[in-house]
Amino acid sequence: MADETVRYRQLKEVLQVTSDSPACDAVLGELDEYVAAQRHGRDPFPLFPHVATHLDGCLTCAAAYGRLYRLALADQNNTLPVLANPRQPDLSFLPAPAATPSLVDRLRTAVEKLDNGWRLHLSAGLLPFLQPQVMPAPLRASSAEERYAELLLTLKPDQSLLTNIPFKLLVYRDAESATDCLVELWVQPHGRAWPHLAGFTVILQLPDQAHQQTTNAWGVAAFEHIPVSQLNHLVITVTE
Repeated sequence: MADETVRYRQLKEVLQVTSDSPACDAVLGELDEYVAAQRHGRDPFPLFPHVATHLDGCLTCAAAYGRLYRLALADQNNTLPVLANPRQPDLSFLPAPAATPSLVDRLRTAVEKLDNGWRLHLSAGLLPFLQPQVMPAPLRASSAEERYAELLLTLKPDQSLLTNIPFKLLVYRDAESATDCLVELWVQPHGRAWPHLAGFTVILQLPDQAHQQTTNAWGVAAFEHIPVSQLNHLVITVTE
């Protein structure tokens, strides 16, 4: 008789179960442990009586329990579905990504061969490639070393050879005026050496001004007071 009383109480609780969201949330939160007890051969009812009662009267939670139980059983039997060799999506309709220009590409675009010389167009896209990784030893007179110690840009010989530019470019910040810089050109065409490097005309063309010098016997032309902010518009012309 006692068993019948217990069963009657359980059936009454089942009939009283409604779509109570908090109650469902609580039961769903314990379903994993409820199913785990079944997987390990234990009777879950004494452990989770409220879950068992709720599942008898809530179709939504019972359906969730059924899905979880089947999944756990498949995992236990190593029969979980596995997608072998998934097909790669066809992305041929997408435009090909634009290739990032290399230093060689940018230099070839920036260098112009003239009848009697060369012209180099600096730009915002080229300047990052010319920023030095390591500070080289100063190449100027010792008296100027402290004033022009910070190297901003350098077009090294191995870089200039990529496009047959017969000069090296060095740009130093002016410590006495941080907005200005020193621009040095070292001109040395193939087959020429000191002291036969004098006489090349070097012109720096800026948006609002131009500077001109002639190289010395070492092939050097140096320009002070060049605005750093205008380096990305600088055009360098070297003629003989």
